[in-house]
Amino acid sequence: MVEVATLEKVPVRDVWPDEAGDLTPWLAGRTQLLSETLGMDLELVESEMSVGPFRADLVFRDAASDFLVVVENLIGKTDHDHLGKLITYGAGLNANYVVLLAEDFRPEHRTALTWLNTISEDGFGFFAVVLETIRIDDSKPAPHLRVIVEPDDWQRAVKLAKNQGKKALLYSQFWSEFLPQFRKAYPDWSKSKKPPKFSYMGFPSGCSKVKLVACFGKSGRPRVEVYIDTDDIESNTRLFDALHERRDSIEKKIGEELTWDSLEGKKAARISLCLSDTRITVNERDRWTEVHTLFVDALGRMREAFTPHLEELSQEGVALSAHTS
Repeated sequence: MVEVATLEKVPVRDVWPDEAGDLTPWLAGRTQLLSETLGMDLELVESEMSVGPFRADLVFRDAASDFLVVVENLIGKTDHDHLGKLITYGAGLNANYVVLLAEDFRPEHRTALTWLNTISEDGFGFFAVVLETIRIDDSKPAPHLRVIVEPDDWQRAVKLAKNQGKKALLYSQFWSEFLPQFRKAYPDWSKSKKPPKFSYMGFPSGCSKVKLVACFGKSGRPRVEVYIDTDDIESNTRLFDALHERRDSIEKKIGEELTWDSLEGKKAARISLCLSDTRITVNERDRWTEVHTLFVDALGRMREAFTPHLEELSQEGVALSAHTS
């Protein structure tokens, strides 16, 4: 007979004695765990971010949509204080999603977050996430995050069709059909589950402040780009220039010339690979499979060409840092 181990719950405070001093910093360094739990590709913006006279525990940005995600964490059972803070931080930062992460949820707080989702528009939502710590026999305690409240995507899709028109719905459907093909090719690249309603979708590059983007350009020609957004013009310029110095090596790896656009004077820069000589729009459903294939191939080539250079520049401290896991 197979021997069966005993699963035991461990009090969260036994692992992280203090919310601010232990739990928040630990979560800040576990973007992959939160990304998997929420179905997003999160990048840490700041811990203990100032919001007027208050401080938000954790603020992230989703690479796929550029949406802000605010997380308020606590040890023990939820209370009005933390729920009120979460809503205050979300409003103050104009966040798209807010997450209350706790060891245990009072029924009334779970109901409140569910109700807030029912009255929120697409692109905004509320999550309730339970933090558990468990061990098997004498093993080390392991964290487990469990979502118990999340936005109703089906209901949002209906609202999207009614309120934002055909184009937004088409983009959402295009990316929804693209994601399975993308995940089949690159199963460990992205945690994103929710297709955006825009002409673009972002993916993590492996380094903060830089992402890979698949998009329909203004000209109607699909393209993939490395998008640099450090929120600082000088930092953008330094990173863009450092990559441009490696242009020959990068373009040789990709097998094509790229368009290098510093977007002078803006807090962003991009390096693009155009994928078609002809105009293709999202309205052309019969060409979606063609564009999906182009995006999958180009995203892979761009990541393979740029990642080694981004990692080297990260180690040199050139305006970015590597993601933590």
